[in-house]
Amino acid sequence: MRTLACADCGNVPKEENTWVYGSRQWTRRPGGRCRPCHQDREERLEREAEEQLEAARAANAALRPCWTCRGSIGGKAGSKLELTEKASPDRLECPQCVSDRETEDLGPLVLPAPTKREQVAALLSAPDDPWWDVRMLHAKLYPVKDRAA
Repeated sequence: MRTLACADCGNVPKEENTWVYGSRQWTRRPGGRCRPCHQDREERLEREAEEQLEAARAANAALRPCWTCRGSIGGKAGSKLELTEKASPDRLECPQCVSDRETEDLGPLVLPAPTKREQVAALLSAPDDPWWDVRMLHAKLYPVKDRAA
């Protein structure tokens, strides 16, 4: 029975323990944890995952919104595709919009080129467009052909 000592608290059971909870059966194994320590660990891991998700949601809310749906760049809260990490600053769409774009085979997202009027206005004051820098970069990378911008 010494080999069945809990890895966390060190308690040694009087006999081998088996519990059934939910739809699973749990048996204490050598080098494993006792039931209370196992539950505490599971709850701690769930709590840490939730804290990580909340921190990522807060960080993503501070970034610009998704270009397509204008929602959070991290994705809808509670969705399967929601990011658990802070989105990169160059990200333009939420995970759902990226997935939809791939599903519909739409190709990469290219933002519209700024008009001359917008460019002149940007010289006088900072534009309140959160995608301004990216639009300028896209205008350089993907120049407008055969039309005046």
